[in-house]
This record gives sequence, C-alpha cells and structure tokens, in this order.
Amino acid sequence: MSAQAAAGPGGQSSDAPDVRSPGPFGPGEWPEEPLAPEDRVPVLITAGVWLVFLTIPLVSIVTGSASAGAKVLGLVGTAAFIAVYMGHFVWPWPLRGLPHWANTVATSAVLLLCVAATIPAAGLGAFNFLPYTLAIWIFPHHLRVGMPVSVGLAALWITSSVLVDAGGERFWMIVPTALALVIMLALRLAMEREERSRLLGEELALSRQRERVGRDVHDVLGHSLTVITLKTDLARRLVDADPEQARAELDEVLAVSRQALAEVRSAVGGRHVPDLDTQVASSRTALEAAGIAAHLPTGTSVASLPVARRELFAWCLREAVTNVIRHADASRCTVTLAAGRLTVVDDGAGLPSSALPDAEPMDAARSTGRSAAASAPGSGLRGMRDRVVEAGGTLTVTDARPGWERPGTLLEVRL
Repeated sequence: MSAQAAAGPGGQSSDAPDVRSPGPFGPGEWPEEPLAPEDRVPVLITAGVWLVFLTIPLVSIVTGSASAGAKVLGLVGTAAFIAVYMGHFVWPWPLRGLPHWANTVATSAVLLLCVAATIPAAGLGAFNFLPYTLAIWIFPHHLRVGMPVSVGLAALWITSSVLVDAGGERFWMIVPTALALVIMLALRLAMEREERSRLLGEELALSRQRERVGRDVHDVLGHSLTVITLKTDLARRLVDADPEQARAELDEVLAVSRQALAEVRSAVGGRHVPDLDTQVASSRTALEAAGIAAHLPTGTSVASLPVARRELFAWCLREAVTNVIRHADASRCTVTLAAGRLTVVDDGAGLPSSALPDAEPMDAARSTGRSAAASAPGSGLRGMRDRVVEAGGTLTVTDARPGWERPGTLLEVRL
C-alpha cells in the first residue's frame, strides 16, 4: 500500500497504484515527481472524502453573526485550504530545491494562514481544520519524521484549546484532534507493517527464483559438462587410432554443448522442463562413455509413469547419474522406475560424506557409519533434495551394500 493511498484526518486507505520511485524513499515517503494523471482520481477521492468534516466550520461561517466581509474571507480561506490540502497529495514536493520536510513545512504554513482567515467568521470551529495538517505529516513521510512532528502539532493545538476561553466547547476542540491523531498514527503503522510484509514477500520470492535458476543451471551444466569431458577425452584417445570414431565423438560433443546452451537459456528464462525419455537416453550415453555398464528403464516403463512425476524424476536421474560418473568409480549402474519411486544403484566406492544431502541425515549416517553432523550436503544433491521436498517426497542416500569394502551407493526418491 502506498503513502498516497491514505490521506485525511481519519486516515483511510485505497487501492491506488504505488507510484513511489526507487531510491531513498521508504514506505510511506513520496517521490519528487507529481502523481501520474491516471493515479490522481483515486488519490483525490481518498483524500477528499474526509473533507466532509469541514461542513462544521462552514456551517459556523455561513450561519454565524460575523460580518459579510468576515464570512467572505472565511469562505475564501476554506476554499484555499481545500485547494492546498488536495494539491499536496498530488504534488507534495513543489519546491524541488528544498528537502521533503521543508516542502511540508511550507505547505503547513500556507494551510495555517488559510485557517487564520476563517477564524473571524468560524470562531472556535476553525479548530476542525487542524487535523488535516497532521495528515500531511503522517502519511507522506517516514514515521521517524511524521510521528514526532504530528504529535508536536497535536500537542500545540490541544494546548491552544486549553488556553482559549472556550467554555463548554473545549471538549469538542480537544477530542477531535486527539482522536484524529490516534486514528491516523494507527493506520500509518498498519500501512508500514503491510508495506514491509510486501517487500519481505517480494524479497523471498526473488530469493526462491534465484535459487531455482541456480539449481536448474547447476543440474543442466553438471550433467552436460560431464558428458562433454568424457567424450572429448575419448575423442582425443581415438584421434590417431580411429579418426572416424573420434570425429563421431566430437560431433556428439558439439550436439551436447548446443543442447546444454539451449537448456541453460531455457532454465534462466524459467521455461526448461526436462523430458524423462530424453534424460534416460542421455544417461545411457554418458554412462557408456564413462565405461560404466548401464541398466536403465525401457521406454515402456517410462511411458507408464504419471506425467506429473516425469519432470522430477528426470531432474533426479540427471543429477544421480552425474554423481555416479564423477564420484562413484563404479563399473555398473542400475536405474529402476516405478509409479512413485526412482532408485539409482551403483557398485562403486560410495559417495564421500561431503556429497551427502541433509534430507535424511540419520538414514545416511546409520548406513555409512559417518556422523550426520559431518555430512555437509553437496550442492547437487542438496538441489535434488529441495526438488523432492517441494514435491512432497523423500530422498534417501545410503550404502547399497553396507559393510563391503566398496559399498556402492543407493539413491532412492519416493513420492
């Protein structure tokens, strides 16, 4: 909610667009630029609705016993007061060479002159104008400025009402000012809290978006660069013995790099959705290039999976196979897929504790003999864990053959 969305002695809010510009202006402080034309009507309506309370001094001016000249002066002062007050919410910074608070001081001085012009005809009814001067301090400024100034002004008005000879009218001079101050400050504090909550929500959403992009880019590049490294190394070894095969491997490297570039662009744009069939084929290619016997699901098994789970399983399979190639030192890798379950098993040396995720630390610690506290998650498995948890599932990483010299690794995703 913007500061322009609230104005008036009783304080009110609206859904007027937030027109604050970025920079030093915090919640509730207005920029130098005037309101855009399309934003003026809702703001003026919101600020103007409270002018109904000026009917009290207007009645006093019109029906009072003052001279005609005093009545004309009072009406002109009232009209000028309304124009300056409403104009302040359209353009609260008319003197751009001065600080914001100095502009408000100038506006307050003009408003008080207008009030003074109504006193001969309105008498004590002129006190009904004073809460409006509090509004232009409370809403357009930071609370650290608006609160002390508005409280000081209210104290000045109340002191003045005590000192004047008001008779039985003193109560009605004090209560409206004090009540208006309390209402406006309460609303202003609520606006501040709402604005901070909105900003916090935006920061949280931005943080989640950055985390998602980073996770997607990591998973895309981790797998693709692993395949590119393996195939480039293979092509280098074949370049003399089998030039044609080396050329074929380099062609695959080029295809993988182009695909990785397209996937990174899609991931950054939030449009990348991996295909499970493609990922199974890519995993087979990567494992074979690393000299690892691959036992992967058939196309029929993949097709039988619910569509909603294929994307998650594709991401998890990509990261799991990448870890097998990079860390396991395995000769065999077996992948199984079921409706709510993905397992990746290898016969390697087992993942190091630094690569374990913290999703199921106790399971991992029991099966590997490593302490859960020492199992700092690797970024790849941590990203996989986050995906699984967001989908309402669980990720477990354990030794495939506990107690063996080469225990291998079992990664299981359950939904």
